[in-house]
Amino acid sequence: MYWKKYRTMPAKEKRDEIYYIIGLDIGNDSTGIAFYNVADNQPEIIDLSGGYGRPTIPTAMQYVVETREWVFGEYAVLNRGIGKEITLKHLVAQLGQSELIDIDNKLFKVFELLGMYIKEILSNIKNINPKAEIVGIVASTPSYFSSNAKKELVSAFKSAGYEKELIALVSDRDCVFSYYYDMQPKIEQSQLTLLLDYASSEVRGGIYQSAEKPNNANKELTIKSISSLFEPKIGTFQIEEQIKTLFTGYYTANNPLQSKQELERIINEQLAAFTYQHKDILFQKAIRNKPVKLYFNFAFPPFQQTISKTESDALIEPFRKRFNKFIANVMEKSMVNGKKITPANIDKVICTGGGFEMLWVKEAIDSLFPHDKLQVYRNPKAITAMGAAVIAANRLNLPRETACSGVIIEDKHQLSADIGVILKGNNFVALAECNNFWWQVHPLRFFIVNDEITGDYPLTILARSPDGDVRILLDTKLTNLPKRPKGTTRLSLQMKFISDSEGIAMVADEGFGEFFPRTDYLQEIKIKL
Repeated sequence: MYWKKYRTMPAKEKRDEIYYIIGLDIGNDSTGIAFYNVADNQPEIIDLSGGYGRPTIPTAMQYVVETREWVFGEYAVLNRGIGKEITLKHLVAQLGQSELIDIDNKLFKVFELLGMYIKEILSNIKNINPKAEIVGIVASTPSYFSSNAKKELVSAFKSAGYEKELIALVSDRDCVFSYYYDMQPKIEQSQLTLLLDYASSEVRGGIYQSAEKPNNANKELTIKSISSLFEPKIGTFQIEEQIKTLFTGYYTANNPLQSKQELERIINEQLAAFTYQHKDILFQKAIRNKPVKLYFNFAFPPFQQTISKTESDALIEPFRKRFNKFIANVMEKSMVNGKKITPANIDKVICTGGGFEMLWVKEAIDSLFPHDKLQVYRNPKAITAMGAAVIAANRLNLPRETACSGVIIEDKHQLSADIGVILKGNNFVALAECNNFWWQVHPLRFFIVNDEITGDYPLTILARSPDGDVRILLDTKLTNLPKRPKGTTRLSLQMKFISDSEGIAMVADEGFGEFFPRTDYLQEIKIKL
C-alpha cells in the first residue's frame, strides 16, 4: 500500500494488525528490522537470525555458483570456504560510487544487489503474519551519507518493489533520539546528552543539548549538536580483524608448512567464518576465571587451542585505552557558554551500536560515568531500527500518546552543500561534499589548466545544494602562478575549514613532467560560508 493512502485512513482502520509499519536499519555490518505494534503502541524488534538468537543479521549476501542460488545474512557468512561462492559484504559503504560488481559473468549495480537483500529481509514480515501488508517504511542512514548514496539507497528500495512504501531516509542519530525521547513519560527540563554509537567501522560520539520541552503543537523536541567526533581505529570490524589475525597465527603454528602469506583462499574463508562464530568468547563475554579451549575442526589434522585470560586482556587493552581517550576528546572539544563540558555536566549517556554488546565496553563506560546516568539497552544494535519505526508511526499520523512525537536536530558540524570550484573551461568539482563534517580531512583534487599561464588565472568557489541550486561564495584569481605553456600547468586544490562558517581553499603547483618540475607555489584563499 502507498504510505500516503494509509496516512489518510480513519484512525480505527489504522489499528488493524495486518498493517505493518517498519523501521529498518541497514548497517554496513549488520541489519535490524522493527515494526510498530499498533495494538501495544510501541516498536518491537523482529528476530531475523533464523534461530541464532540475535536481533540483527549480517548485511551480507552470497551467490552459490554451483546452484545459482542466493543466501543471505548468517548463512552468507557461515557458508564461506566450501566452493566457488561469491560473498558480498559492506554494500552500504559502496553506495553512491556507481560501482558494478561481476556475479557469474553478469554485471550488477550495487543498489540492485542491496535491493535483493532488502526484499529478502522484508519477506520476514510474512513469517509473523501471512496476511501482513507493509504500509510504511522509514530507513535509517549514517549521519555522513552522501547525496548520491541516498539516491542509490532509494533505488535499492525501488528495485526491491517497495518504492511506494518508503516514507523517508532518516539519519541514524535522529532515530536513536526519537526512540529515547519517545520512551520518556514527560520532558520538563533541558538535558546534556552524550550519544555514543559503537559501530563496525568506527565509534561515533557527540554531545547534544535538548530544549526544556517540545516547542510546537506537533510536540517536536529541538536538540542542538555541541560536538561530533569519529574514531575509526576501534570499530568492531578492526576488532574482528585482530581476532582473525590471532586465529591465523594459531593455525599456521599448528600447520608449519603454511605461512600466513600462503594460506589458500578456502582456509582464509574458513578462518573468517571461525572468527565470526567464536569472537564472542573473547570480546562479548570476555574470559574471567579459567582458560577457554577452541577447537579448529576445519584444520587437518584438527587441533585445539587454549586461550588464557592474560591473552584475552592483552587483546582488549589497546581498544579499551583508545575508547577512554576518545570519550575524553569528545569532552575536551565540547563547550557550552564558553566553558568546557566535564563528565559531571552530562545528564545522560545513550549507548547504541554493536560495540555495546561487548562486556569490556560496558565496564569501560561504567567506570567513567555514574550508573544512573547510563542508558545501555539490552539490544543496542536494534535501537536505531526501533527509532525508525517510531518515526514511521509519527509520519503516518498514527494516534499515539507520547511526551515527544519527534526530534529536530540543529547541527552545524555537517556541510549543507557541496563546496567546490570551477576553473576556466572546467566543470564544477567538489572539494568538500555535502553531509561531510567540516572538521574532516577533505580529499585532494587535481586539475590540468588548458590555457597558457602568464601570471593570474580566474577561479570561482561555489556552494551547490542537494537540489542543484548554486551559490557563488567567491569570484577571485590565482595570482603569480608560474608561467607555463598551454596544458602544462597541474594544480592541486584542497579544502580546509577553520570553523563551520569559514574555510580555506589551498592551491598548490604540482608540476608537469620533467620539463616543468613542481614549485613551492601555494596560495590560500579564505572563504565565508
